[in-house]
Amino acid sequence: MAIALEVIATSVADAVAAETGGAARVELVRDLGRGGLTPDIDLVDAVLDAVRIPVRVMVRETESHVIDDPRVRAHLVSQARTLRERRVDGLVFGAVAGGKVDLALLNDVADASAHRVTFHRAFESLDDLEAGLACLAAHPAVDLILCDGGAGDWESRSARFATWTRIAGDALRVMPGGGVTADAIEVLAAVPQIRDLHVGRLVRTPESVDGAVSAAKVSLLVARVAACRFR
Repeated sequence: MAIALEVIATSVADAVAAETGGAARVELVRDLGRGGLTPDIDLVDAVLDAVRIPVRVMVRETESHVIDDPRVRAHLVSQARTLRERRVDGLVFGAVAGGKVDLALLNDVADASAHRVTFHRAFESLDDLEAGLACLAAHPAVDLILCDGGAGDWESRSARFATWTRIAGDALRVMPGGGVTADAIEVLAAVPQIRDLHVGRLVRTPESVDGAVSAAKVSLLVARVAACRFR
């Protein structure tokens, strides 16, 4: 099974470059230096007009994954509701409460948007990752989890991904992302259950939060992922 490459975009030009290079999906954010926050709705509309590949939109307003302020919680729900009638492929959202998935806020955001949800790297902040997987696998809106695989080298992380993908089952996909390097591609592609791969700086020029997505880099990475999976 082929691996779908998801590319982070912060602009229309990024999204177009990702599509031109052969990316399967875009994650649209603002302020990549803070881990990605909710983009302006005008940017969302402009990107949706500019590309045909699926677009998932970040809904996040704090770097912390613990969101206690009721005003921030309400604002996140309002942002999700704004996306309800737009043809986005889904939202990217995550929150933690007491070391567990913040189900109350996840439910409110998912209900407000009526879209599918990628539970983002807040997953890494859970006290019990396997219990978190089981919780998210049972959630009707969540179909992707984005995470870096934990500490250690990519061989160690790929072993965890193999375990997590088995726990998640068919309804929930676990997507490696967060510092993915070119050398990591071959290791991750060896895990047959991995069906998605998330990259940011790796396809930017320069390879930093200030770089722009390069269609040529995306194209080379798509080809490399395919070669690794099908060799």
